[in-house]
Amino acid sequence: MALIEVAKLSDVPEGSLKHIEIDSKEILLANVGGTIYAMDDRCGHMNASLAMGVLDGYVVKCAVHHARFDVATGKKVQDGHLGGASGALITKTKTGKIMNAIKTHDLQTYEVEVTGDSIKVNL
Repeated sequence: MALIEVAKLSDVPEGSLKHIEIDSKEILLANVGGTIYAMDDRCGHMNASLAMGVLDGYVVKCAVHHARFDVATGKKVQDGHLGGASGALITKTKTGKIMNAIKTHDLQTYEVEVTGDSIKVNL
């Protein structure tokens, strides 16, 4: 494995998420309290980009089916599910039942090194 510069610290303000791609590997960068974390950027529920989600402390919530992951560990905090009024209608269909039953998997995390304004990830 090698440390590869993937972004500038100024590209990932505190409390934000950023999608990066290195050699077709999709990585999520998250800035929590000034510390940068890196993990896979595809939801372990149905493969949506987590960079489109919401960061709340150490937890990123997938924008598609609301699965939640700890950005420091990559561990699933909550399984994916269909929520809201439209989700309640979809859940009653065969497709909704299948989507809700899909197991949510933990995600791989990566070592991060920040030097000055340079973010490097060990890939």
